[in-house]
Amino acid sequence: MTEIKPHAEVRTATKQLVDSLLAMNTNNRSLKSRTVKMYADDIKAGKWMLTNQGIGITKSGVLADGQHRLEAIKLCEYPAVPLLIVHGLEDNVQIAVDAHSKRSARDMLHFAFGFRVSRAAPAIGNIIMKYEKNQWAGSFSNSQLMQVISEYQDEIEIITNAPKSASFFAAPFLASFVMQLKIRPDLKSVIVDFMSKVETGEMLDKSMPEYHLRNYIATSTKIKGGSEMQKERLIKCTKALVASLKNEKMGILRA
Repeated sequence: MTEIKPHAEVRTATKQLVDSLLAMNTNNRSLKSRTVKMYADDIKAGKWMLTNQGIGITKSGVLADGQHRLEAIKLCEYPAVPLLIVHGLEDNVQIAVDAHSKRSARDMLHFAFGFRVSRAAPAIGNIIMKYEKNQWAGSFSNSQLMQVISEYQDEIEIITNAPKSASFFAAPFLASFVMQLKIRPDLKSVIVDFMSKVETGEMLDKSMPEYHLRNYIATSTKIKGGSEMQKERLIKCTKALVASLKNEKMGILRA
């Protein structure tokens, strides 16, 4: 029997090709529909990109890597995207695929934007997407995240450089400031001043929105509530900021 040596080829996706590859998917991890959807969203947005991470086929003809990408292509009705297909891999290659450190969202942003992007940018972008899509559960693809951060890059840089302490404002508060700055760029100095007052607590009284937001931050810092807490923080921060911009007094900060 002739030994199959590892080799690679780039082919254009077709229904016949994708279905034949999926027919080899007989010994793989469980399919994650959320991952398939994220790949499909990228395809629909024109963000499919040929990389060195291709479709892996073992010597015995089993699909070892790429089932989620192939299912996404099928879900999108087989668009003619390029595929790197690697044949002749060892039959136990799956123990090595994705076994080590994966690239984080922060890694992706560094490759795309360099050192200009704040470390808080992925978390801020994630909150903004959740708010804009009103989808507080689940996750988004790295390409979606990069698109949002690209759109808000200037505002993120201004807001994340404003606090004296990088850890004082959690991501939902920063996201609120970023979105409001996007809406009213002419109020940059006013928003930054608001953040300074909240952080330092200087010259605040109980009728001021800054006082109530500062108090809320102090009392909610150690509370873990997942997406609901993120949403509450975003809403309360926005309410306090808008009230301050309107020179309104505040008795209670409600979500």
